[in-house]
Amino acid sequence: MVNRRHLRIKTLQAVYSFFQAPDTPLKTAEENLLTSIEKIYDLYLYQLALGIELLHESYREREEAKNKYFPTPEDLMPETNFTRNRILNALNASETLQSLLQKKKINWLKNLDIPQKIFRKVRLSDGYKAYFKKEKPSLNDDREFIVWMYENFIFNDDVLESYYEELNIHWADDIFVVNAAVVKTIKSIEENKPIKLIPLFKDKEEDTEFCLNLFRKTILHEAEYEEMIRNKAQNWEIDRIAMMDIILMKMAITEILEMPSIPVKVTLNEYIDLSKLFSTPKSNAFVNGILDKLVADFKAQNRILKTGRGLIDQ
Repeated sequence: MVNRRHLRIKTLQAVYSFFQAPDTPLKTAEENLLTSIEKIYDLYLYQLALGIELLHESYREREEAKNKYFPTPEDLMPETNFTRNRILNALNASETLQSLLQKKKINWLKNLDIPQKIFRKVRLSDGYKAYFKKEKPSLNDDREFIVWMYENFIFNDDVLESYYEELNIHWADDIFVVNAAVVKTIKSIEENKPIKLIPLFKDKEEDTEFCLNLFRKTILHEAEYEEMIRNKAQNWEIDRIAMMDIILMKMAITEILEMPSIPVKVTLNEYIDLSKLFSTPKSNAFVNGILDKLVADFKAQNRILKTGRGLIDQ
């Protein structure tokens, strides 16, 4: 689920928070970083649980419909394509998923108004009406409808986004990687087979080591790296440079000097892209210019020590 770019984002958040509260013990800050990454999985589970709750809402809607004074033939249908949807029922029946939801106490019982409003929008849509009328939808029909529902009614719901931000302020930066994992999960569901949940890490030990090294060495060398930046930003007073730019450059220097397996070009491209996302409109050009000067110096001083095939001159 999480890739190196997103791990850099989580580390960036942790470094920024540490500089805002520098009295925090380094060990505590590292634990907070790892907890923040682990919490991404909670958001993934919330999104899957929301689909299950929409299934439950569809059953509640069936009960209400048949109790109308003048129910239509459609109101009297005990089941619909939505209640029979194989994808939602597979999520609901997954022992692994249900166990995780119970363990982490993730559910929508105290906030039913959110899935209720989302289901109402789904039910009134043309896409739902077309799916409702489809005769004997296939597994692929079920899958395509649920992906469409998530993409059009869940991934862009403002109330839902606000709720998630109340639960965790950093989830606004995590939602895109989580949503991609949700779609991948839905597309992987096969009939009469256990659901394959997407793991948080590709390699937990390696990814955790990457984050902790990047965070720890950026903090420990921050004064040294700030002096490097100051010397190259001769036309700028250091306190007038955006704090986010300084942090991004310090993290980039850490990767260049302290992480021998990561090519310099990869590091430069990553942090220039992150400056576009998290700093000012002109930051990418500024960050690029300073880092280019520093890399030239590092090469002249033979300070860039990269190991591995094809990395030495990159």
